[in-house]
Amino acid sequence: MKKVAWLIVSCLSLLTAAAHAEPEQAKVTVEHKFDASVDTTWGKLGRFCAIAEWQSLVASCVVEERQDGIYRIVGMHDHTSFTERLEEYSHGDHAFTYTIKSGPLPIKDYRSEFRLIQVGDGQTRLVWKAWYTVPAGIDEKTVAFNLRELFANGIKGMIPLLAATR
Repeated sequence: MKKVAWLIVSCLSLLTAAAHAEPEQAKVTVEHKFDASVDTTWGKLGRFCAIAEWQSLVASCVVEERQDGIYRIVGMHDHTSFTERLEEYSHGDHAFTYTIKSGPLPIKDYRSEFRLIQVGDGQTRLVWKAWYTVPAGIDEKTVAFNLRELFANGIKGMIPLLAATR
């Protein structure tokens, strides 16, 4: 009986430690500082479909409310599309997390966090992170490079959008 109790306590300890462990490190993290307040920046970038206003590769974005959550269907200029689900949204924290449910990327289990942080008087830092699994046979370095380029292209579109608010 003591062995069973010890085993149960050990398993519970491991589960508790796993639940409180630091999340895995993002595979891609991109940061950028904008010369605009966090509220102004969030007002322009914080809507789930605002991506259509600053990502030049995006042709359209439609938000759908489904039984299991809020989705955006992102149509690309190359006639592909992504279906993404909003996992968390915090207006107060100026952040949202989303997952890709389908799309042309050669990865699985994609999760991304888009967060804005006030860093000074009238300045905001964007921290955009992505976690994902690369299937066997796919070059992980190429995937990371392409995602960084995709994020950089988005930031390139955010800059004039925010400059127009000044």
